[in-house]
Amino acid sequence: MMALLRSRKTMFVLVGLVVVGLVISGAIGLFQSFNAAPVAQGQQGQGEQGQGQGQQGTPDGQQQEPPPDVDALGSPPSGFTYVDQDEAHCNGSICFRLILVAGEEGEALDMDTDEAVGTVYEHLLANGWEQELPPEADSPDDVELTESVLTDGDTLVADSSSPGDSVPVIMLGNAGMPAY
Repeated sequence: MMALLRSRKTMFVLVGLVVVGLVISGAIGLFQSFNAAPVAQGQQGQGEQGQGQGQQGTPDGQQQEPPPDVDALGSPPSGFTYVDQDEAHCNGSICFRLILVAGEEGEALDMDTDEAVGTVYEHLLANGWEQELPPEADSPDDVELTESVLTDGDTLVADSSSPGDSVPVIMLGNAGMPAY
């Protein structure tokens, strides 16, 4: 039995099993986070009768405010379209919406994700949005544009694309949520 445990082949098999187990458990956690309970649309406009009844809140009493719709971005840059994922993701009192950036007909773009998100960011900046800087940055030149957060005062936009991913994804949230 000890000779079997000292074998290189056995060690490679054990290491492979551990790595596969870690990848699978990470993927399950990721998919569970994407399938978090979406915010109900009926909660945002309840009248005086419904106040305090059926509204979700956080343990510290804060309301979950649904994230803005894709319409908050305005019209997309020429040759682009925004594809709303039709689902809000909430974590505590912070809710956000994921938006895919695609070609005009919804087809995949023939550019890398940083270039596509950069084009969207430049379009938003040209339409009155402002770049929010992290506390450690002194000027916009200290931060890569696609690594920053944009705001129009009511809405925050951040690049949410995964490194090496071929689909550009931006995240919409309310400006009241912490940017960094």
